Amino acid sequence: MAYEEVLFPVCFTGKKKYFGVGHEDIVNFKLKNLFMKGIETVKQGKSQLLKFIREKIMREAMDINNTRSIHDIVEDTLREARNKEWDFNDFIVMGTWKPKKKNLCNNRFMERMREKNERIPDPGERFSYVVVKGPRLRNEKGRLIPYRVGDYMEYAGIAKEKNMEIDINYYLDTTVGMCARFINEDDRYQPPPSHKIMQLKYSDEKEKQTNKYSQDEATKWLKKYIKGLQ
Repeated sequence: MAYEEVLFPVCFTGKKKYFGVGHEDIVNFKLKNLFMKGIETVKQGKSQLLKFIREKIMREAMDINNTRSIHDIVEDTLREARNKEWDFNDFIVMGTWKPKKKNLCNNRFMERMREKNERIPDPGERFSYVVVKGPRLRNEKGRLIPYRVGDYMEYAGIAKEKNMEIDINYYLDTTVGMCARFINEDDRYQPPPSHKIMQLKYSDEKEKQTNKYSQDEATKWLKKYIKGLQ
């Protein structure tokens, strides 16, 4: 780590992935921006809820007065997000209509909008939408259709006008991969000594498979945790 990257506190979330409070020239624990390396950014157009969860977890983990583990912080943040009184605009997501691209969610959404005679954006045009609650759909034989996000996407303006109920759990589920990256170093997500991964001799391959295993296990736990939030 180069001198200009002296960090304290610091949190490592994987190989060459870390964030922390940087100190240059003088000690400063009240920085506006955290130093990050290898940490996935929240892409433009994503919901404010996703940005809130990412920012809150990282800042609370780096608080000099923090006494909680990052696992506890992730749990508390998701619970707070589940029960928080959000503004409708915090759920708005921006998409771009690309009819030739195999985007199953957008393609299904636009198919529904055509059936309703709603306006379809021009190719390359951006549109805003939210994901709302709704009953599970069935096919012509009465069998449940697997959940498809495109079946529950609605234009933001229409959803707001009709006061449709936002599916908060969908939005929390979109944070699972990110949150799993914060907690996958926890002992509970590591492969047991008897696992075949632990028998590997080559360190690079062992590290790669261990990282995938722990990320998958953390993801499973988070999905179950979010589902149980009320």
